[in-house]
Amino acid sequence: MTAIPPGSVGEVAPQRAGFLEPLILKAGRTLAAYELVYETYGQLNADRSNAILVCHALSGNHHVAGWHAEGPRKLGWWDNMVGPGKAVDTNRFFVIGVNNLGGCHGSTGPSSVDRATGQPYGATFPVVTVEDWVASQARLMDRLGIERLAGALGGSLGGMQAMQWTISYPERIRHALVIAAAPKLSTQNIAFNDVARQAIVSDPEFHGGNFYAQGAIPATGLKLARMLGHITYLSEDLLGEKFGRDVKGGEYGFNYEVEFEIESYLRYQGDKFAQVFDANTYLLMTKALDYFDPAKAAGGDLAKAFSAARAGFFLASFKSDWRFPPERSREIVQALVKAKRRVTYAEIDAPHGHDAFLLDDVHYHRLVAAYLDNVAGEIGAGARTGPLIVGGTELEEMKGFRSRGGAPLMATPRFDFQLISSWIPEGSRVLDLGCGDGTLLAGLVATNGVEGYGVERDDDRVLASVGHGVNVIQMDLETGLSAFEDDAFDFVILSQTLQAMHRSDRILGEMLRVGREGIVTFPNFGFWKHRLAILRGRMPVSEELPYAWYDTPNIHLCTVKDFEDLCVKVGAEILDESVIHEGRAVTTLPNLFGSLAVFRFRRRAT
Repeated sequence: MTAIPPGSVGEVAPQRAGFLEPLILKAGRTLAAYELVYETYGQLNADRSNAILVCHALSGNHHVAGWHAEGPRKLGWWDNMVGPGKAVDTNRFFVIGVNNLGGCHGSTGPSSVDRATGQPYGATFPVVTVEDWVASQARLMDRLGIERLAGALGGSLGGMQAMQWTISYPERIRHALVIAAAPKLSTQNIAFNDVARQAIVSDPEFHGGNFYAQGAIPATGLKLARMLGHITYLSEDLLGEKFGRDVKGGEYGFNYEVEFEIESYLRYQGDKFAQVFDANTYLLMTKALDYFDPAKAAGGDLAKAFSAARAGFFLASFKSDWRFPPERSREIVQALVKAKRRVTYAEIDAPHGHDAFLLDDVHYHRLVAAYLDNVAGEIGAGARTGPLIVGGTELEEMKGFRSRGGAPLMATPRFDFQLISSWIPEGSRVLDLGCGDGTLLAGLVATNGVEGYGVERDDDRVLASVGHGVNVIQMDLETGLSAFEDDAFDFVILSQTLQAMHRSDRILGEMLRVGREGIVTFPNFGFWKHRLAILRGRMPVSEELPYAWYDTPNIHLCTVKDFEDLCVKVGAEILDESVIHEGRAVTTLPNLFGSLAVFRFRRRAT
């Protein structure tokens, strides 16, 4: 018997569900009956609340994790993500993988036998859409007795399905994890798909899609389609690093045979794919990608499309992904913010391109794990029983990292946090700029019942914010707040971040645009200890300014008086201010004896 390695679900077996209730498709056609092949991992809890649906991308299937008893020991396509102790922890979640309709791994598709004719469907199989897949998946959840998913999770085309779940069945899903996806395909992506389809249909062995009866496979067309697609899944830097311009044999052959290593690699990938994938399925999957556009039914307004969604959203993109680049995920984030939905977004610096969502990047897996740890707490599935496993390695807990299930976030609250909390009425909408580890925002959610988002640039702080259960959006404040509409928030907070901004005046102007009121805290450079250090010929280093001059992020230090002048310049009316030292308000010569300033302001009436 094969030993089960740590973190693996081990040996698994596919299951089959048949449906006799007709499925009306978006194309207007009807599937009178169909089958779905699926696998499950982990145990469904007593109240059936811990189910997570994993949605596959173009070439994926139901075999998400583990290996099958029969045939070669081939691990599931997302085995590094799903398993006991992994990011999608099967010790706590019941995970379901489904082969979508139109697929070629057991679910009803073009290679299946049409009961009406006794022959494979072939070209007669109807075009299916993401909406159709989600509708069929919902029926499978009905069959499994799952009324509401804890989450739906997927990368690329799988992420689109997770999004569609929140629109088609808003009451049946708690969370959607959308990774390396887009709200719709760009023109360029549609063009890539069409070239791939043309490679297939132009193959003489395609026979108009009815190649099964001919005993043929359009292998050349499939090979070319896969080669083209594979190029788009990898980053240019990764291809250059892995293959460069290396030539087999070391010298040019001055012919048209395989010479460069990248040629050999792509042809190998194409040949392998052509032996295991169905050409008609490839056509269907790429068309489903082309047609996905949830905003279309809402008059082109993506925020309106999400208006009925009740789920929390986790989005992640990869900086090296040029197929679905980060700006496509930001479109989704902006729409969700406009629709006032809960959303967390991380932008991951991984070198692998679009395929990074399938790989072992530690920061990426930590983010997914942290988000799902909070989902587990929400449904009562408990805490992790051991360390997170990524790439077969048990990771140490990050220093200073606390999950929401740990100690109270504001057990020893800072005085400035208490002051800010006293200024913000219950139920306010809040934007916390430079939110750090999310402690302030999490405290405001807990004590004041606020709604809103944190904004943070630093990777580790974003991860900590996710762990604290707040909605955090990873972005650089220096680029402005264009993701947020005018007057979208009651309060915009900038806590001890002003001094790190290149243009402090611009960020204050943006705060006044997107919020009814602003709150800013900053270390007072006019504090007497700082003045004394300057008199001694040294840059000040203190509790409030802990960095040395050569490694400080603080580039625009100011005094209380300087900030008052800046408020006049940007058209801000100061409503309240407090200057603090060692947790107490300073009322006598505050610009001299106060080390931390807290200001509350709004747009000056015209």
